[in-house]
Amino acid sequence: MKKLFIYISLIALVVSCSKEYSSDEYGGYEMMTDYMLSEYTQGAALRQISKTGEYQAASPSTSSMSWVMEPHDKEGGALTQNVEMYISYNGSFSGRASTSEILLRTIDRSDMYDGPVGLPRFETSLSLSDALAAMGLSEFGGGDIVNVRFKLNLTNGESYSRSSVTGSMTGSYFRSPFSYPLIIGCEQPAGEIPAQAGTYTIVATDSYGDGWSTGEAVVVNVDGTEYRFGSTVTSPSTVSNTGNDFADGDDYTWTFEVKEGAKKMTWNWYSGFYDDEIGFSISFTNTAGKQQSVVSYGAYPNGSVDPGTMKSLSGMSICY
Repeated sequence: MKKLFIYISLIALVVSCSKEYSSDEYGGYEMMTDYMLSEYTQGAALRQISKTGEYQAASPSTSSMSWVMEPHDKEGGALTQNVEMYISYNGSFSGRASTSEILLRTIDRSDMYDGPVGLPRFETSLSLSDALAAMGLSEFGGGDIVNVRFKLNLTNGESYSRSSVTGSMTGSYFRSPFSYPLIIGCEQPAGEIPAQAGTYTIVATDSYGDGWSTGEAVVVNVDGTEYRFGSTVTSPSTVSNTGNDFADGDDYTWTFEVKEGAKKMTWNWYSGFYDDEIGFSISFTNTAGKQQSVVSYGAYPNGSVDPGTMKSLSGMSICY
């Protein structure tokens, strides 16, 4: 009975501690802060309150990332001197040159405001075009990476950044990785876009097993010439180049090459009578041999519309 009492007491202690040091900001927030900064070897952290936005190659001036950060130190923010923001460029995907890290800006303690629990907070944002300009880059590639790194400096001479991060600092409470590799996305707008030379692979499926036999097709327009991949039933009169028919079976694969020197292209879906049964994916290998997924669609890739309706595909990701 004595051992059983000890076991029960230990369980109660664990449960009690887990409640006391809750990561809920409004329930035990200060206790969690005190506990983490006193028990772990790292004496400061830069807590990520939020991170929003994205980088897209097609819209560098309107693509932006924003952060809300909260410095933590052993004296409740009194030791925080400033936070430095560094950036660099990794061009390995596109084959462009990478850059060395530069200091972009410094956020002083006087530029911060008191958050809801009395700790300092600050907000900072960075557009893709501003990041590129700061690094002196006039060209960039989709799929490449802008690295953003923060460094927290204290008045006692100590500094904390990515090299001082432990696993406990990157978890659900602090979310303090200090470093953010931001991939430049390659989502293309629907409609006519710049042609990207390389090989496109279209993998088509039909859940019923009778192929795309009632008009379903991917239709590609390159510099005014259209190419059809699917069945030839109810073919649009404007399509002059037809891929192999997918008139039977569960799946079919086409490959399609866009030549160097091509200027414009449009990818479309032509609806048939049984769009609820179909699906397809497209992958792309560029001229440098880099492969990527472009898009994957299930049933009704063009929405629920009348057969014979052709519409530009959206959500395609093509890096260059």
